[in-house]
Amino acid sequence: MDKVKIMALGGLDEDGKDLYVIEINDAIFVVNAGFKYPTRMTPGIDFIIADFSYLKENKNRIKAYILPKTKKNSFGALPYIYKECPAPIYCTLYSKIAITRFAEHYEQLSDFDFHLVSLPSKVMIGGYEFEFFSTCASVPMSYGLSIKTSLGNIVYSGDFIVEYTNDKYFKLDLNTVGKIAENPTLILLSDSSNAGISGYCSPVHKLYPFFMKCFADTVGRCFVAVSSDNLYHISELFKACNDSNKKICFYDDLSKSIYDPTTFGEQIFPPINVVSIDDILRTKETDLVIVMADEDESLYEKISLLASGENEAKQVKISPNDTFIMGLAPTDNNEVIATSTIDEIYKAGCQVKYIKKKDIHKMHACEEDLKMLISLLKPKYYFPIEGYYVNLLANAKMAFDMQIGLSHNNIFLLDNGQSLNINANGATPDFNSDNKHPVVGDVMIDGIGVGDVVNEIINDRTRLSEDGVVVLGCAVSKSSRKIVCGPDVQMRGFLFLKDKDADSIIKEITQMYVTMVNDWVSNSKEFENNQIESKVKDAITKYIKKLLNREPVIRPNIIVLE
Repeated sequence: MDKVKIMALGGLDEDGKDLYVIEINDAIFVVNAGFKYPTRMTPGIDFIIADFSYLKENKNRIKAYILPKTKKNSFGALPYIYKECPAPIYCTLYSKIAITRFAEHYEQLSDFDFHLVSLPSKVMIGGYEFEFFSTCASVPMSYGLSIKTSLGNIVYSGDFIVEYTNDKYFKLDLNTVGKIAENPTLILLSDSSNAGISGYCSPVHKLYPFFMKCFADTVGRCFVAVSSDNLYHISELFKACNDSNKKICFYDDLSKSIYDPTTFGEQIFPPINVVSIDDILRTKETDLVIVMADEDESLYEKISLLASGENEAKQVKISPNDTFIMGLAPTDNNEVIATSTIDEIYKAGCQVKYIKKKDIHKMHACEEDLKMLISLLKPKYYFPIEGYYVNLLANAKMAFDMQIGLSHNNIFLLDNGQSLNINANGATPDFNSDNKHPVVGDVMIDGIGVGDVVNEIINDRTRLSEDGVVVLGCAVSKSSRKIVCGPDVQMRGFLFLKDKDADSIIKEITQMYVTMVNDWVSNSKEFENNQIESKVKDAITKYIKKLLNREPVIRPNIIVLE
């Protein structure tokens, strides 16, 4: 009989960074390899990936990476992991193109071994039969999967909602799920993001009615902001434009990149009437929709620049006759910047239409969606994944309340790094902290590389944003043993000239610097400046902390001349 081990290196009790490891005997299959976006506590960071030390230690056992959804926060870690742990990648054509573009942008291209997945299909990978089925999610060609073992099927739901549609790019393939359910399901791993929301996700996820109502109420041009990650909503926007006889102008190149009939090999979106940004003044205002697309926070920043008139596209300005439509609701992570951005648009003097968070669901399974899948598959074990602990707990409680044999004995809430071991005798979670768990945690990416950003750098960046920086510079001569240039003291974000006692503080800091450098250059034998720069930094930091209770970043620089 097969032995199965399942664990998450990322994705439990957090938003994003999904990295799930499914082991069957000696074979390892990695499902998703995502990142999560940084918070204000990690300034300067592009994104955060999971610590993949366990994969490096076992790279010879990795048979494949399985990527069921084409979202950056589900595949963004792959280029970094792949360089050290190469293995075949199973994904759709859409994912292949998106991954390649992402890796190229961050200079992480490798000779990726792509294997394209068609939906539905059965494929032998590493000696085991995988069955893929399409799901309806926010990006096209998303899928779930089933792995056949002697103990039963291991099923991963993927992102899904129950929506009955003929659109092959956004469709839950219940026929294939039903065929999978004809055989015993050993364990179901299911998304928890919306588990605490009652009812079905559909149709509360739809924006088409909102767009149609907004277009009907406008008298001038429409600006529409949409998330570049949510192609379902973009598809709804294009359909609404067609049905309202609107012409579309893309705000910039990034916005335009979401619509390219040849990009994905197939036409995902409906045909639209496109006008260039140079022709917008020759287009009737009531016929024009200007589309702005980007990732969430970047999109809000782009909107704020437009609202304040500081945008690069100078031919595009907001006027009182315009209507600005926010085609995305704020998330828990960006409510502050979303509220500020909407306020900026109102100040621009146009009409504003926006969706409130309570009026739309993220495209993730709600309670009834999850119940449908559980009822169909009847899993022996249930493993809630993807979401904060409150989401995981809601998912577990929902399954327990169904009263179909799922209880605290076979529903498992785990942390990253804890494994669930399943064999013919049953399932055993590894809760014992005395056992050697895989290393888990955050690896920060800021364009430098994998893990190059340490806590000291993060602390410096935080201090820069809060207390500013003091830069001190001078040049000393070895031969004359004195300062021959400077000193120069520059401050940014720390003291302003109008601050009380600012002049005296600057003079005191300068004097401390000069005294310490003169003492060093008079007595130095080796003229190694690292040690004196460190002493200057410590002394001035303590002085400012004691005087003002602030901790700016101190950067002393001493140039040694012959």
